[in-house]
Amino acid sequence: MTRETATSFIPGMRCCSARTIVFGGGIVQRAALGTLVSQRENLGRTLFTVDFDSGQRLILFAHEIEPIAA
Repeated sequence: MTRETATSFIPGMRCCSARTIVFGGGIVQRAALGTLVSQRENLGRTLFTVDFDSGQRLILFAHEIEPIAA
């Protein structure tokens, strides 16, 4: 995902996971649907908080999510 694409995400936008994500609480499967909660910069990288429909709330990098066309 390019920097331009990363900045096109806005809170409330629907998205999906671009790959399977393994984290301490389990696994989010590839293409799992979610809603973007927030976006922030940290050490020059963009981080996104996503609420997945399956109940997990994760902080992810831009390459781990994809927007869903409305």
